[in-house]
Amino acid sequence: MAIKIYPLQFYTQSGDLKPPTYFYCGLLFLARTWALLIISLVSRETGNKLLGIFYPDKIHFYLGLASGLIAILLFLLSGRDHDKHPFICKIWQKGYPFLLISICFDLGLQLYYLYLDKFQYSVEASIQLVLIIWLLLFCTRSKHLKTSFKRAER
Repeated sequence: MAIKIYPLQFYTQSGDLKPPTYFYCGLLFLARTWALLIISLVSRETGNKLLGIFYPDKIHFYLGLASGLIAILLFLLSGRDHDKHPFICKIWQKGYPFLLISICFDLGLQLYYLYLDKFQYSVEASIQLVLIIWLLLFCTRSKHLKTSFKRAER
C-alpha cells in the first residue's frame, strides 16, 4: 500500500496531518443549531423569538443540538496536539465513524422534516439537503480526511 505524502503546510508542528479546510466548514454546518443557540443567548431580548422562528417545535431544536454534539466535540479535538495528549489522540482516531454517524443522523432529520411538511418544496430545506448530501459524499470519499484521523507512524 502506497503512502500518500501531502505538502508540508498540511501537517502540524508535531507531524500529524491536519484535516482539510472543508472538514471545518462541514463541522460548522453540522453544528448550526449550536451556533443559533449561542446567537440567541447573546441577544437576550430577541433570543426566544429567534429560536421560535427557526425551531417552532422544541423537540426539533433538541434533536438539532444532539446531531451537532459530535461535530462540536470533533472541532474541539481537531486543534489539540495529539502527541502531548495520548487519550485525546485515541479519541480522535475513533472520531471518523462518529462523524459519519452524525452526518447520517442529520440527513435523517432533514428527511424527517421533509416528511412532516409532506415533501413540499422549500428553498431552505433544499439547500440543507444538498449540503448534507455533499458533506456525506465528501467525508466518505476524501482520502485526506480519512488519513487525518489516523496517527502518523513515528
